[in-house]
Amino acid sequence: MCSNPRGFRGAAGLAATAWLLTGVCAAGLGGGALAADTLDCLLARVNDQPVTLIEVRILEAFGVFREDGASGPREVLDRWIDLKIVIDLIKKTVSVSPERVAAARDRALAGMDGARAEEAFRAFDLEPDDLLPFFEQKLVFEEIIFMRFSRSAIVTLGEIESYYQKTYAPEQRSRGEEPRPLLEVLDRLEMLLKTEKIRSQAAAWVQNLRRQGDVRILEGCLNALIGK
Repeated sequence: MCSNPRGFRGAAGLAATAWLLTGVCAAGLGGGALAADTLDCLLARVNDQPVTLIEVRILEAFGVFREDGASGPREVLDRWIDLKIVIDLIKKTVSVSPERVAAARDRALAGMDGARAEEAFRAFDLEPDDLLPFFEQKLVFEEIIFMRFSRSAIVTLGEIESYYQKTYAPEQRSRGEEPRPLLEVLDRLEMLLKTEKIRSQAAAWVQNLRRQGDVRILEGCLNALIGK
């Protein structure tokens, strides 16, 4: 079993643990079976960057990708792999403000039951500030995607009108509400459609990067993640 070494605390500690695991988790590297109660193991390698079991469990427990609709540990793993591939590709520095990072963390924690959050902090031996590097990387990833695709994701007035008639207005009426006039929601609908186009274009781009990159998921540790 590859246990979580004590004394490595917070995001910096997880990084150190990941490199340690790279050398010592022979069972994970060989894809052999791991016990269901495994605390940590080498889960994947992404262009020579290690991804550990405990990383993904923390991401899932604290809802780092909850706003993106990721449900379940395998989807969280895939989002984390996508993030690492993109950030590794874009070598130039992309920064986000500490205020944005803290706000993203606080939104995620606000979406959790208080007792559940406290239990997760105890289980992983973390403090709230230890989560900041995870949310920072997520926001950097989102910033890279926006910068790359925002100019090409053009939304026409016709598309907005069609969405208003076919989706927005019927949804409002189904809730027993009168749809607001198109001009009043024009900017909001444009941003919604633009965001969907960016997501669609980005998903295709990231999948292509995954095919070109060196991504290896280690079956034995993956089974520990998903409970097999």
